[in-house]
Amino acid sequence: MKLSLSLILGLILSFSSAQLKAADSKINISHGWVKEAPPSAEVLAGYMDLQNQSPQAQTLLGARSADFKSVMLHQTVSKGGMAHMNHTPQIEIKPGSTLQLTPSGYHLMLMNPKKGLRQGDQVEVLLEFKGGLVLPVKLKVSKEQP
Repeated sequence: MKLSLSLILGLILSFSSAQLKAADSKINISHGWVKEAPPSAEVLAGYMDLQNQSPQAQTLLGARSADFKSVMLHQTVSKGGMAHMNHTPQIEIKPGSTLQLTPSGYHLMLMNPKKGLRQGDQVEVLLEFKGGLVLPVKLKVSKEQP
């Protein structure tokens, strides 16, 4: 019984700690959406604005979602008139600035959806930051930017 009670208390404390970290993060997330794609699409893209209201830089290290096999940070780069998508291991958000994840810049590559997604559906993505901060964000599936 002591082991069960200790385990439960540990989980409660770690959840409370994560909630406090999220509340104290001073990162506001807005305009989150996923571009709707045909049901057979194996890759979708996620977009949003991340506003860093803290006095120090915040570093986005990655993301994960139960709705996709994997999630990667990518950047669209134009070279010689051709657009290429490059994996990026992290993105720094300077103090007082906003990082926009857009079709023509940084974005989330949402790989292998676990179910077909249609306009109006929502998916949850967990954004992972340096220092252990994890922020949940709901992204609405839409044909065009809302």
